[in-house]
Amino acid sequence: MSETSETLAFFTQGWQHYQNQLSIALARLSPEQLALRAAPHLRSIDELARHIIAVRAGWFHYNLEEGDEDFAAFGAWTEPGSLPRSASELVSGLEKTWQVVQEVLGRYTLSDLQSTVQDEWKGQIYTLTRGWVIWHVMEHDIHHGGEIAYSLGMHGLPAPEV
Repeated sequence: MSETSETLAFFTQGWQHYQNQLSIALARLSPEQLALRAAPHLRSIDELARHIIAVRAGWFHYNLEEGDEDFAAFGAWTEPGSLPRSASELVSGLEKTWQVVQEVLGRYTLSDLQSTVQDEWKGQIYTLTRGWVIWHVMEHDIHHGGEIAYSLGMHGLPAPEV
């Protein structure tokens, strides 16, 4: 195993733990609990989980060209008019998107991480490394997973142990 592979495996293990703890916390929630928010103008727990899932699919499928069309379909989970999902659907979405992330992390070399992709945002084209995209998705998971933990805790519900 190369040094790059060992380093990625180390980070993958930590991210996997975070993913598992988030899934455990979500799995036991009722539809009413998934609808809870930290404040009226913020996303519900369900919306936060769907956002994590959709963003993984979006970045990995459309920017890194990874995953199949079933994987890409998770990107629609946050489109306007999207319906709330059950706890089991959210856990399944996290697991299925994680499988693609994990497979990519197990395969990418340093050269892959340094190669670039193009992304358009607000009419501007950006050149990003694949490594930056992976980092961005990881920090996005951590940020919004923290919002889920905070929302659960403030409503007296068990939060992920991360």
